Amino acid sequence: MWSKLCLLVLGGGLGTVCRFFMAQWVQERLGAHFPYGTLLVNMLGCGLIGLLFALLENKFGSLSGSPYALRVLLISGLLGGFTTFSSYEMESFILLRQGAWERALLYILGSAVLGLLMVAGAFVTTRFCLSGRV
Repeated sequence: MWSKLCLLVLGGGLGTVCRFFMAQWVQERLGAHFPYGTLLVNMLGCGLIGLLFALLENKFGSLSGSPYALRVLLISGLLGGFTTFSSYEMESFILLRQGAWERALLYILGSAVLGLLMVAGAFVTTRFCLSGRV
């Protein structure tokens, strides 16, 4: 258990540092009027998780057949620290690949819409609790 936790922390820490510096570097060059850095990190993370998914499936026959420690280090750790958006997109892709179109659509739209509502709801509630106004 401790070895897996160490792999997760190592990968997650590296991914977080990479995300921070890459996003900051991009924002400094392209300006703050649009979240270019986050967009680039999310798209790069999606490309990397697709690459890893294909490589692991090719080598081990399936993603779940690949070594758990390797998945913890690279997918949950490194890419999880870099961007969780890539996990969301890979899970959506897996549902689509399985032909579960309804569940995929529910997951994709549900994550986007409910996630936005959660951010807005938490923001409004917190502002109201702190100041009595939105």
